[in-house]
Amino acid sequence: MTKPNIILFMVDQLTAFALNAYGGSTCKTPHIDALTARGTVFENAYCAYPLCAPSRFGMMAGRLPSRIGAYDNGAEFTASTPTFAHYLRSAGYYTCISGKMHFVGPDQYHGFEERLTTEIYPADMSWTPDADFRDYNSDEERAYTFGVSTIDTVKDAGPVARSMQIDYDEDVIHHAKRELFARARSTDDRPFMMTVSLTHPHDPYVTTQKYWDMYPNDTIEPPRVSDIPVEARDPHSQSLYYHYGQDKCTLSEQDYQHARRGYYGMISYVDDLFGQLMQALEDAGFSDNTVVLFSSDHGDMIGERGMWFKKTLFDPAIHVPLMISYPGLAAGRVASPASLLDIFPTLLDIAGIPVDQIKTQLDGKSLVPAMHGNPIHAPVLAEHIDGGTAAPRVCVRDGNMKLTISRAYPPQLFDLLADPLELTNLAGNDHPEEERLRTIAENTWPLDTLLDDVIRSQIDRKVIDNALSIGREELWDFTPRALTQNTNYVRRGDAFPEVERRGYLSISRRK
Repeated sequence: MTKPNIILFMVDQLTAFALNAYGGSTCKTPHIDALTARGTVFENAYCAYPLCAPSRFGMMAGRLPSRIGAYDNGAEFTASTPTFAHYLRSAGYYTCISGKMHFVGPDQYHGFEERLTTEIYPADMSWTPDADFRDYNSDEERAYTFGVSTIDTVKDAGPVARSMQIDYDEDVIHHAKRELFARARSTDDRPFMMTVSLTHPHDPYVTTQKYWDMYPNDTIEPPRVSDIPVEARDPHSQSLYYHYGQDKCTLSEQDYQHARRGYYGMISYVDDLFGQLMQALEDAGFSDNTVVLFSSDHGDMIGERGMWFKKTLFDPAIHVPLMISYPGLAAGRVASPASLLDIFPTLLDIAGIPVDQIKTQLDGKSLVPAMHGNPIHAPVLAEHIDGGTAAPRVCVRDGNMKLTISRAYPPQLFDLLADPLELTNLAGNDHPEEERLRTIAENTWPLDTLLDDVIRSQIDRKVIDNALSIGREELWDFTPRALTQNTNYVRRGDAFPEVERRGYLSISRRK
């Protein structure tokens, strides 16, 4: 199969352990399970940053977010940063995105030839956090900050008729399906690369009655690691507790149960939308020649250890699903660690772009050899620099060992084979792997200067954002264009029945 079509299906804040493919037993996800049955499951895939925009920018650029200045949700994704969309477009692919990528800045394409929807979140720098890196405590008065989840929304969990996220994701899938049918009718015979990106199952944990009712209370299992009293948590987890305002909002056992119930309902909703897209792919005649990737930008603690949301380097927040279905390849599972940073070189490998044509320095590696039964052993890297931390925290996983270090917090070392729930910190006990992983981390990140770089960036962006908010506004938010092709509907000079037949897509399906 040469030049296959490619679909990258992204979701938001889906932790791996909730899915059946990763040992979950509660979520009802028949369409994701079907992808698992025909594809390769990367059992230990990680995001590079447990926050939306930096994770997505890093994935698209194939580089650690800190290396491209993607420090937080208000950081610009610069137009001069090459992405996989640029490379695929240069190689003859039609590149298209429907949905969220949280692009910040005036470039709202980043190599995609077409955009079908706007973003759900701001394209300006208004979500830049204050350059205030410190440990929070219970005595401080803390105001809500733009773009930061708050623990009191956990109490909102329950059924709703509609939500902003539902409105958005239904628009995303509608336009993605329509685009597939448009490609099937088109005389443009270029292969396509389509990114379809949802905002579910991001908090708040609300869903419609249909999906809420799929998970009665007695089917919701409690967290695998129960609440750890704040005074017994590691120093960074203590700071995050106050960052999210958890000290000002008491959560009951029922709150935990309802939040997880809503989260699982949202996952089933995502599964249905994914199923709709896969059916459209089949109906349009593309399924036999399309590689499908499924992943999430990061995970969610969903009550594990008494923690919520993200911004931590514990596995529930950074261990993400990654599944790739490649027509003609047998299903399989890969245990060696993988990263969202690997998606860039993997897509280019799938498209047949020679390595010597990749001029960009990448932090990932192609996963195609692993899909053919040749696992690649390389450490995976993750980082967290945003609010809720007093200094950057960075993480290296190699094999079963995982080390997190920072200039502000004690190190954490876990043997994930013996201790998958990360309960026993082995750091400081002369473990033979600690120094090796520390050397990798120190050689990867400039930890002595990185915080200063972030602070300078945030101060500059605050100046820019404040200035641009005065007087005439020039919005960077992408506005979808009106349909300009006169082949969609009846227009001047069209005659029946030709104009109607032009819209037919034969049941025999194009291949």
